[in-house]
This record gives sequence, structure tokens and C-alpha cells, in this order.
Amino acid sequence: MTSWSAAAVRFYVTNIRRSKATYANAQATEASIEDLYLHPQSFAPPKTLKADIDIKRVDINSWPLYCVSSKATLLRSSQQDERRAIVYIHGGAFYREIESSHWHLITQLAHETGLDVLVPIYPLVPQPTATANQVIQGFIEICHGCKHEVVCVAGDSAGGAITLATVQQMQKDAPKVAQKLRSVVLISPVLDCTISHPENLRLAANDPWLAVDGIRMAGKRWAGDLPIKDSRVSPLHGNVKDLPPILLFAGTADLLCADARRLSARFQGKSVDDVIEGSAEVMGLTYVEHPDMIHVYPILPHWEGGEARKQIVTFITKHLD
Repeated sequence: MTSWSAAAVRFYVTNIRRSKATYANAQATEASIEDLYLHPQSFAPPKTLKADIDIKRVDINSWPLYCVSSKATLLRSSQQDERRAIVYIHGGAFYREIESSHWHLITQLAHETGLDVLVPIYPLVPQPTATANQVIQGFIEICHGCKHEVVCVAGDSAGGAITLATVQQMQKDAPKVAQKLRSVVLISPVLDCTISHPENLRLAANDPWLAVDGIRMAGKRWAGDLPIKDSRVSPLHGNVKDLPPILLFAGTADLLCADARRLSARFQGKSVDDVIEGSAEVMGLTYVEHPDMIHVYPILPHWEGGEARKQIVTFITKHLD
């Protein structure tokens, strides 16, 4: 049964924020992209974060990069080059900036895992450098060039797409860095930017947040010159062998749950077009499918989100050794 807090969040998304209107058609999403390009949001961490968290801006190449640490952990280990880290890749349909809900998850991860969390502020559509190929290379350079040992890459929504695509590409371009990864966390990821599977269309009717046409258009902008089914754009079509252990979340009131089910099916030996419903734990993948939960429910402020965040912390920490 859905908690009252989750019901309240869904009511807010549906009736007050009216999120689905932004993605109802390509024109609405294009207008939103243009508006945020002309009036960019702040990416700075909110001032309401916990006092026991240390945040430093340590830019790399041309990207702003934040390092979020637990102060207690810093006291126990002052050697920055010996520290391990999570790289967190925020979502936002490839064009929206990082938000407070992301920052609160990031600080929780730093506090409860004892790892630093590196938060790159990557280029967003429609910036010329905001294409799948360029951004993924940027993330690989961060994982390779930072002073930390990156042991986990995590991301939500569009950031989940970038997360999986980066890890897949890292296996080819930087295998020594990829070998150090202990885990991957995908929260309601955009796994197939075509948004064309019949299961997407079926689930869209009950999705209060996302709509097919808008997300599809944002994905095309993100692809740049790459084919839409290129694994750097749509990582569902990429390699799923020899990846680090993956924790995957989806809610059934999210049209992107369709592609999470397809990824689960691939790990169970099926084809990319097959769908297997329901949570599953198989070699290399822990898939958590929550009934009636909306898009990115693990980062939302309700009971089910809190339980999912506990699962994330447990998954990351148990794979550290």
C-alpha cells in the first residue's frame, strides 16, 4: 500500500507542479529547454544541507566539480589521494540543472557510506558541448584524472542513462579505471531514448510526470550526431557483460519502467525487446520495481524514497570490500 507521503508527492507533481505538461509534446519541451537556456538555474549546493558535511569546489577541465564529504570521515583520513569516491550524475531530461533533492541524496551518501561524492556539473542541452559523446568522454576523464579512486558511479533519470553509458564506454576506453568500480546505481534511468517500445506507451497513461513525445525529443537533442540507438545515447542497446554489480530502481507509475524491465530481461538472457515485470536479483543486477511509484521515487521525500535510499547505501557499502 502506498504511503500517505508518497500519495502527497504524487498529488503535488500531478496537480500543483503539473510536471507532465512540460513533456506533453515536443513543442512544450522545446520551449522549456529554451527558457532554461536563457534563464539558467543555479547549480550551487543549497544552504540547507547538513552542517556535518564538507563541500569543496574542485573544478576539473572546464566543468565545475564539487567534492562532498562527511566531516567525521575527513577527520579519520586526511590523505585526499587515498580516498575513495562515488561519482553522482544528476538527472533532468538532459537539459535541467541539479536540484535540491539531488543534493540531499548526495549528502546522505557521503554521510552514510563514508565515501566522498564527486558531483560534476556537466553541460546541458542545448549547449554545443552537451552531446552524449562529449559528455561521456568528460565523465571518463574525471574518473581517470581525479585524485580519488572512483568505486561507484550513480545517477538518476537522464543521469542514469549517462551513468550506464559512461561505464560501458569506460570498459572500452579506460579499462583500468573501469576495473576499480565496485558498483553502479541507476535510479529510474532513461535507457532507450527512442521511447518507442509498446510497454513505454502502455505505462505512459498512468505516469503523472513524464510523457513520451517530450522525453523522446530531449533524447534526440542529447544524441547530437550519434544514432539514437547508439549505446552512448541509449545504453540499453550496449554491452551488459562484465559490468560492475548494478542496483536498478523503477516505479510502475513511470513510463521509463518499461526499459528497466527490458534491462532486467537482458540480464536474464532475453533479447533487448523482451520485457520481464517485477523485481529480480540475478547475476550482476539487483532490480527493484516498486508498485505505483513515480519517476525517480528514491530521491523524493516520502517513506518509500527513504527505504530506497537505505538500499542504495547498503548496496554501495557491501560491495566496497
